Amino acid sequence: MPADAQLFPKARPDNVIKPKNIHGVVQDLRGTPLAGARVFLRDMKTKVVRTIETDQNGEYKVFALPPNVDYELYADFKGKSSEKKFVSSFLNREDNVLNFQLDVAVIEANADSTPNPGVTFKSFDLVELHASFEMPSGIPAPVPAVLLLHGYGEDRSAWKDFGQQLRNRGWAVMALDLRGHGESKSRNQRPIQASPEWRKDPHEFPVDLDPALDWLKAQPRIDTRKIVVIGSDVGANLALIASGRFPEVRTIVAIKPNLDESLALAGSAQDFQPRSALIVAANPAE
Repeated sequence: MPADAQLFPKARPDNVIKPKNIHGVVQDLRGTPLAGARVFLRDMKTKVVRTIETDQNGEYKVFALPPNVDYELYADFKGKSSEKKFVSSFLNREDNVLNFQLDVAVIEANADSTPNPGVTFKSFDLVELHASFEMPSGIPAPVPAVLLLHGYGEDRSAWKDFGQQLRNRGWAVMALDLRGHGESKSRNQRPIQASPEWRKDPHEFPVDLDPALDWLKAQPRIDTRKIVVIGSDVGANLALIASGRFPEVRTIVAIKPNLDESLALAGSAQDFQPRSALIVAANPAE
């Protein structure tokens, strides 16, 4: 054997373990691409969850992932989630294609419309409540959340621009249509209309808080220890009630609340004990 011969051959370049790439398409059952769907990528070693949003073609891409880690993925669109899929560290595969199909109805929208992902749930007195819920992109779980409550005579669209600002700062945002407003105009399948008397009725608007917070807390990626309620007008009154009644509400922001109405909505002074609150009033008298 020549003196300069090697006892062990050099590793072939194609034996080098390369970073993993994961990509694919999210579609409905008809094969229609779902733009704006979310794909959740969980690093099984660090437990960190990354969120990727699909593009206009329903495609998602993640590049240069560490190859010695197992990954778990699933897709979500408008509250519908796919089965979970896995990429194993034992598979020395650089390119990994994982496609998802979701059983959702896709609404064809024209260029002038602005569809908003919505959720629906019922209060104990059978009011069908509607809300929007959107997660921030690229924020690992657990994610802090904000519940937005509009004023009397408004609806959840009043928070559209502000909600986007919150999502850009890493918050999950839920905006509720209070009963008698927006899409929340049905009780036991009968139409309802908000009344000014409801501003002081503890059996109307305050009843919407429980199912809204229950739904929000049930979302798997939400940090239930970091829930904030922000409200304006009658929504501010409800935010003050939420601060005293629900321990999961860490703090609230009340914009132009009315103390008399807040006490009336609470039912009694004993039930009205806000803990952490920022109150924004139009003038010192309020």
